[in-house]
Amino acid sequence: MKILKKSDFQIMENLFSLTEEQLKITVSKFLKTKYENVVETEAYVYAIGDIPVALVAHLDTVWETPPKELFYDAQKGVIFTPGGMGADDRAGVYAIIQIIRSGLGPHIIFTTVEECGCIGAGFLSRIDCPFENLNFLIELDRRGECDCVFSDCENQAFTDYISKFGFIESYGTFSDICELCPSWGVAGVNLSVGYKNEHTSSEILYTNPLLATIEKVKNILKIYRKKGILVVL
Repeated sequence: MKILKKSDFQIMENLFSLTEEQLKITVSKFLKTKYENVVETEAYVYAIGDIPVALVAHLDTVWETPPKELFYDAQKGVIFTPGGMGADDRAGVYAIIQIIRSGLGPHIIFTTVEECGCIGAGFLSRIDCPFENLNFLIELDRRGECDCVFSDCENQAFTDYISKFGFIESYGTFSDICELCPSWGVAGVNLSVGYKNEHTSSEILYTNPLLATIEKVKNILKIYRKKGILVVL
C-alpha cells in the first residue's frame, strides 16, 4: 500500500478546501506556470499541451460549502471527513495536478457546473476543438477502483487499448465527455479515481486506487509523448 506524502496530502487538503470559483482561479494560475497557452472563461479553463491527449475534471461538487478538514487513515488508505467531502471530483483535479507536476504536458480541461448538467462542458462543446492534435479524452471522474466508462465509443481498438492498462469496462451516468466527445468527434473514457458513496455525507476516498490511476494515466501519456504525433488507434 502506498502512503501519501505529507506534502501531497497538503495539496489535496488545499484543493478540497476551496469553493468552485476559488479553485478555478487556483488551477488557472497553476496552469499558467506550466503552459504557454491557457484559456479561462466563466464556464471552463483549458490549456494546450504537447501530448495529443486531453485530461478532464470538473471543479464543482454537490456541496455548497467545502469541508473544513480532511482526515487521512494511512493504514487503511482512506480519506474522509464528517459531512460532504466532494471527492467527486476534487480527486480528479488532484490527479491532473499531480500528473502535470510529474513533468508531463497533456492538454487539460477543467469544467464548471458538471453536477447540474455538465453546463461548463456544454459551453466548451459549442466551440471548435481548441487542440490541433487530439487523439482522445480521459476524464478522471469515476467512482471505484478500476472502472473505465466510454462515451459513445464504437472504437473497439480504443476500448481494448485502455483495458490493457488494467481498467475494466463499466457503465455510468452522464459526464463532461458525453458533451465533448460527440461534438469534437473523438473517443473518450472516464476512469476511476477512488471515491465511493459520492453525493452523500458518507463519501470517502481510497488513496490506493487514486494513486494507481495516476500512474496508469502517466504511462499512457508517456507512450503518446514518445510517439510525438497523433496516433490512430
